[in-house]
Amino acid sequence: MKRLFIALVFCALPSSAQVVTSTSRGVVIAHDGRVQLSGGWTADGVENATAIVAGSDRVAVLDALNNEAVIADLATGKTTRVQTAETPIAGVFLGRDLYVLARDARVVQRVVQGVVHASGVPLKDAPEARTTPVSIPLDPDPAFLREANGKLYVYSRTAGTLQEIVNDRLVRRVRVAPFASDFEIGGRTGYLVYPREARIRTIDLPSMKVTGAVAVGAVPVDLAFAGGGTALTARILAVADPSAKRIWFTEGTQSTIEAVARGFVRGFLGLGLFGSRSSQFPTGVDRIVVRDKIWVAYDSSSGTLYRFTKSKSSVIAKGIAPQAFAVTSSGGVVYWKDGTLVAPGRER
Repeated sequence: MKRLFIALVFCALPSSAQVVTSTSRGVVIAHDGRVQLSGGWTADGVENATAIVAGSDRVAVLDALNNEAVIADLATGKTTRVQTAETPIAGVFLGRDLYVLARDARVVQRVVQGVVHASGVPLKDAPEARTTPVSIPLDPDPAFLREANGKLYVYSRTAGTLQEIVNDRLVRRVRVAPFASDFEIGGRTGYLVYPREARIRTIDLPSMKVTGAVAVGAVPVDLAFAGGGTALTARILAVADPSAKRIWFTEGTQSTIEAVARGFVRGFLGLGLFGSRSSQFPTGVDRIVVRDKIWVAYDSSSGTLYRFTKSKSSVIAKGIAPQAFAVTSSGGVVYWKDGTLVAPGRER
């Protein structure tokens, strides 16, 4: 059933899966069974690239159909191929280790420098340990894996729980609500987006307690942080709402003292929170990527990629695959189309 579902998803995408990410050494693309650093090395990749994870010195490409990952060294292009548990959908690098979220197996797996870690001993040093990799059990339908302050957090959709993992052990859990469409972490706070309720729930991570909810839009589905955290404003949340064809802006969580102080300063200066509280689009955008001053939105139904501000939007490109674009560290947008990486200044 899992493979049929993913295959149906891929039928709606270009014939060859493409995923793109920006790294410390440049843009990395996984396509046509290969993984390559733009302008640099090329190596064998996975058959179906479904996700890509960038670390400080390595990149990992996941294949959710074949339960496989390929980890590439950014400097040399040397790769390590790893078999994962069922349906790897996400991953994060934590120090030298890669953690992979396997949805259908309901585990997070740890990969140490390119080798699956088992019984606490790297496989290259203990061939006899090639039995069961270290796996951290999760609640049903784990969907999002995030890292903050050296800790891992996993949100499970059908269970509606957020789990905290420290040193490969599940240490705390909080029940929030099921069926969130996105989970992000900003500072000490976790944010869960609920399309059906048109609200964002917040969790204080140090205490692992639900702290409140913010109503936003009509059908919010994705969230990104768009600055803030100054004397005038708390952290600003940009929230994609495809039903309204808008991205809404609202303030994130803040303490009572911070709220009173910021409200006084804004009142003293005669300032409102925003000149415009939303950015309008011709189509229903459902993803947001923010990197410094570059704000990008994406409509997965039409494959349209936009650049936007708090008051307007403009089309960058159309017909782009869902994972085939990235915002670079140099402040540009790149995307893969028709077998070519299109770089800043050459969008068409």
